[in-house]
Amino acid sequence: MAEKGIHRAEVTRENTGLIYIFTGEGKGKTSAALWTAMRAALSGKKVAIVHWYKEARWPTNDQKIKDLLPNLQDYLMGQGFYKLRTDHASEDEHHRAAKSALAKALDLLPEVDVLVLDEIINAVSDGLLDESEVLNMLAKRGPTHLILTGRGASDTLINQADLVTEMRQIKHPFDKGQKAINGLDY
Repeated sequence: MAEKGIHRAEVTRENTGLIYIFTGEGKGKTSAALWTAMRAALSGKKVAIVHWYKEARWPTNDQKIKDLLPNLQDYLMGQGFYKLRTDHASEDEHHRAAKSALAKALDLLPEVDVLVLDEIINAVSDGLLDESEVLNMLAKRGPTHLILTGRGASDTLINQADLVTEMRQIKHPFDKGQKAINGLDY
């Protein structure tokens, strides 16, 4: 894709897309990524979001963003959260879903200006993807800006990034047994 007359074959250090990482144990990683994606879409950029764990059957308000912004695509590629109490998929299904999400992200790279890789860092930490696969994708980004989210970003990923923000949990209603609230948490 061309950006301001730049073709992918002409990508240089000056016009290589940035890498943002939102990581940490606190809430807000996906929220920060989605708000950045909305900002990009509202400025006319082509945006895509690939989710590693969220699945289409979850009724989240995040899914409505694509209905409001025609230049934003959203791909719910997951099979739910891996190895949690609510996990309904087999380990093989999770691995296949993670590989499919990675393939979708690679296909989208030349098509979009901003690509959000929601919870890709968790997929690496959980062993569903090899970090080398993610690093390979980062190297192929060309002018596409990438936003990675998830807990436990490695030093290697952090060193590749241009911006890293760590969300630190100080207090959360979940700690007192409160469930997620529609409109605030999803």
